[in-house]
Amino acid sequence: MEKNLFKKIAVCLAGSFVYAAGITVVKVCNLGISPITSAPYAFSFVVGQSLGTCTMYLNVILYVIQKLVLKKEYTLRKFLTQFILSSVFAVLIDFTGVLFGGFVPQSYVFRMLYLIFGCFVLAAGVCGVVMSDFGMLPGEGVAVCIQKITKLDFGICKIIFDSSMVVLALIISLAFLGRVEGVREGTLVSAFMIGWFARYIGRFLGPRLSVFLNPGSPNSVSQQPASANTASQNEKKEEPEKRTRELDKEAGLAE
Repeated sequence: MEKNLFKKIAVCLAGSFVYAAGITVVKVCNLGISPITSAPYAFSFVVGQSLGTCTMYLNVILYVIQKLVLKKEYTLRKFLTQFILSSVFAVLIDFTGVLFGGFVPQSYVFRMLYLIFGCFVLAAGVCGVVMSDFGMLPGEGVAVCIQKITKLDFGICKIIFDSSMVVLALIISLAFLGRVEGVREGTLVSAFMIGWFARYIGRFLGPRLSVFLNPGSPNSVSQQPASANTASQNEKKEEPEKRTRELDKEAGLAE
């Protein structure tokens, strides 16, 4: 069994829950759905099914995109891991909707502030899932594909992917409903804020999760405070000198 597997699963599931909670927070603001769910949200009005179910439909397209880009790198194991995670995530979206969907901000300013908070929560969840090193959701998998092609920062690639989901939501809404559904100013704000938050949360969370998931590894050791590393180096430097003094002392006693 892979080392620290249970830790990775725990971090991934916790990140998925936080991710889903962020989606719910953004949704209840009534300023537009989050970008990652904007397309399935619009499609849910077309087919009359839940957001979680329609998210699973979208994931099928995302699986295909990853296979086309990554080819042999997108192994059966990666697909199965994503499939399980996305199925759990679809349930979590509906579950967190029940848990947190009852609170609805009233004033526009409060709703906008709550939306920004939701973007932060969502971005934290994204970072937790991606950095768990267990697997990632299909949406983040496609963002990684964009990163592989463009060599851009993951946060920028996340913005590109989220923006494409907004465009797809607009196409679905206008083509099948004759009106824009779910896409508002909050969706556009989220498309940029989530990726921006992810960049900085990742820089803060990455080293700490690395230490938690891989204690004792070279990467985790390198993340220790500089003072601790310096003290360790000084101790190693002093050991030979101490041993030399002890040998000299023993030699003197022998004489």
